Amino acid sequence: MKKIVLKNVDVKELNQLFKRSSSLDNFIFINVRGSQFESTAYNKNKSALKSISADLNQYCETFVNELGDELVKIQFTNAGKLISVLGLVGTEGVDVTFYIEDNGYAKKVVVENSEVNLTVPAADKEALAFLEIPDHARHTIFEDTSTLEYKVGISENEFKYLSQLFALNKESCRVFFSISGDVVLVSEIESTDENVREVVNNLLEEGKILEFDAFDKLYTKKLSYDNMENNSDEPYLRCFNKSYFVWIDSDEHYDIEFHSNKIKFISVDEKGTKTYVVLTPVRFA
Repeated sequence: MKKIVLKNVDVKELNQLFKRSSSLDNFIFINVRGSQFESTAYNKNKSALKSISADLNQYCETFVNELGDELVKIQFTNAGKLISVLGLVGTEGVDVTFYIEDNGYAKKVVVENSEVNLTVPAADKEALAFLEIPDHARHTIFEDTSTLEYKVGISENEFKYLSQLFALNKESCRVFFSISGDVVLVSEIESTDENVREVVNNLLEEGKILEFDAFDKLYTKKLSYDNMENNSDEPYLRCFNKSYFVWIDSDEHYDIEFHSNKIKFISVDEKGTKTYVVLTPVRFA
């Protein structure tokens, strides 16, 4: 059985990588090729998707992959077990070893130092197959820019402010982004009137920002951004489920891509680890 070994790991940072990679249901689906790591997680109806890519060399003193550039799949149905083990092993002289079966799937991971040896079984081949994204779909979701309308860059403080706005009204689960010219607005509407919902949904479909602005809002926030890329002469008006914004990790800077069929948050930390969170539009309900 071949191995992938991270020797003398940065336990805190590696544990954070697995925490970021966990879905809301604690599933982790990971692809490793050479030292390149990529995890995938999404909610059941795939309206929210998260992917993290990293270089495992950045998380340990020495990295060894006995499979070379062969694709390896590592699955856990409960990431909490792996996270707990990394929390118990201490921080000095820790090695993490993934044991890989002949079918290219990890069988288990062993976390150890000179005092303790801890094993977490990996999920079998079929357990999380539903989380695997084909290459063509991955390209469409993460890399294709044919639907990109606007792109802005915001700071961590600006995103934290948005998160505080989202928390103002627990009952409302919809958040609106609208763009006209160089102004980006974030807002929420509170209404239980079915007629109002129908009107708003029609405005969303037709992108009528001025008519949308006439509605009373719980708040309206003008987004402060560092830069903007404009690929469209049309106004942008979309609605998203704000509960899925909890998947966006705290980073120093975010690029937000506003597409006709999704919104995408992209951030890169000091280790070069890249995070994507992609949300599809919803109707006002």
